[in-house]
Amino acid sequence: MRFFIIIIFIFNSTFGQDKYPSGYFQSPMDIPLSISGSFGELRPNHFHSGLDFRTDKREGLPIYASADGFISRIKISTGGYGKSIYIDHPNGYTTVYGHLQTCNPAIQTILEKEHYLKNSYEIEIFPKSDEIVVKKGDLIAYSGNTGSSGGPHLHFEIRDTKTEKIINPLFFGFNKNMKDTKPPTINSLIVYPLDAFSQINSASKPSLMNLTIQKDGTYLAEKIMASGKIAFGINAYDTFDNGYSKNGIFKLETYLNGNSYFGFEFDSFTFDETRYINAFIDFPRYQATKQRFQKLFVGYFYPENIIKTKKNNGIISLYSNFNINYKVIVEDFAGNKSIINIPVIYSYLPITTRNEIKKTPYFLKVKNENSYTKDNVSVFIPEKTFYEDFYLKFDVKNNELFLHDDSVAVHENMNITFDVSNIPAADQEKMFIANGNIGKVNFNYTIKNDGLFSIKTKKLGRFFLAKDEVAPNIYKPNFIEGSNLDDQKTLQIYMTDSLSGINQYNGYLNGKWILMEYENKLNRLTHTLSDKYYQIGKNEFKLVVSDYLGNSTTFESNFIKTK
Repeated sequence: MRFFIIIIFIFNSTFGQDKYPSGYFQSPMDIPLSISGSFGELRPNHFHSGLDFRTDKREGLPIYASADGFISRIKISTGGYGKSIYIDHPNGYTTVYGHLQTCNPAIQTILEKEHYLKNSYEIEIFPKSDEIVVKKGDLIAYSGNTGSSGGPHLHFEIRDTKTEKIINPLFFGFNKNMKDTKPPTINSLIVYPLDAFSQINSASKPSLMNLTIQKDGTYLAEKIMASGKIAFGINAYDTFDNGYSKNGIFKLETYLNGNSYFGFEFDSFTFDETRYINAFIDFPRYQATKQRFQKLFVGYFYPENIIKTKKNNGIISLYSNFNINYKVIVEDFAGNKSIINIPVIYSYLPITTRNEIKKTPYFLKVKNENSYTKDNVSVFIPEKTFYEDFYLKFDVKNNELFLHDDSVAVHENMNITFDVSNIPAADQEKMFIANGNIGKVNFNYTIKNDGLFSIKTKKLGRFFLAKDEVAPNIYKPNFIEGSNLDDQKTLQIYMTDSLSGINQYNGYLNGKWILMEYENKLNRLTHTLSDKYYQIGKNEFKLVVSDYLGNSTTFESNFIKTK
């Protein structure tokens, strides 16, 4: 029996070390890999779900299949990953390649048919397992800057095919040729008093602590005199030897008097968890300063696959006369570590600096549904819309809704409804529910039904009724009417809308729909000229653009082709 237990222990240890195949996938590019964005990196409203590989600030670099498999999905979108390819592999994983410029010619032929079948630039296809088979190292696409990319790069992911759980690609050996001898950098340490009876150095509000670097390279925090319930947060980043980006940290573990207390690791997470970043960080501080402090404690909701240890939810209770040592260890994937030692001394001090909480008549409990109505406006907030209980600011004045402010993170959609039955139907046609501060109008897609306007939103702040009666603007074509375009490869033209935004656009050549690729970061439409779509002689070009309120603009011109 003892021998059997030892065998089981050895098997489990080996399985844990070899959980992911480290040599199965090859690099998707033929240049040295350099990371500009790490897995789990803290981004607006989401954890980064892959690795961003630099492409030398260029577009058009070859992208290769990382292993044998078949292309299971291709999505072309103006936002998100832009042009993206998904490959399912026989070992149970899926690789994702995002922000592509274009696919290889064979795949482009398939996509072109779909574009013209759907009369749409934005498409999504799901080929069967025998339709687009690829081998390891096959050219599948070229790198680009499409979608929500902030610059040319390749976004690369590995997912579990069945569960779609996203896994850190570094576990599959993509770190082997990326030298990393630098430990993570700790910028700041913050300590939080968590209830009305807590104080830190005579203050009842969050306090930044001074850090000094010791001879052994560790950080030592200033002494903390505290009582009540407290917790910590840090601002930190990591770098590689061959990179200059301030990437997210991989792993953190805290110890209370030598015992493991709170920790997280970015090995994997699900898409359902990604918005929990707003509970993972100090969201009000981020809104005020744009600095992301990772909280070393949790409340009601948190990303369960990322948080690995949470004794007492990371909260420390100081109610008796004893001192503690709190240690924070921040570690990168290569095992480089940065350590903070934090001496905490129990001391019941009088509070001289208070954190004033503004109370309102509306105390919102996140585990309950909440409804608020005044005058012609109502707000319905489902349970678990927010991350913690708080005093909500709610008021309606002069047909304007004031719903708290953006210092609080919103997880789920709320419903906001305006009764507009007293407004003539003709005036309602171009109206919508807007949000924004004085002088700023942001569009919200508005459902109109029997004198009621309603929206679903994750926004807070000021809401009001607004109109959009201005049609989109079409401008700056790259050709002059009647000109000869024999030496020109593309038609380009720009479009913008000042309020509700571009809803639809359709280009036509000699009365037939043509594909125009939309680069929304540049407001630019591009059609690649091909003798499949133009005719010899005079060609009539038309572009029709409409916004979300039905305002429409038409641009018409013509050009000559002789070959």
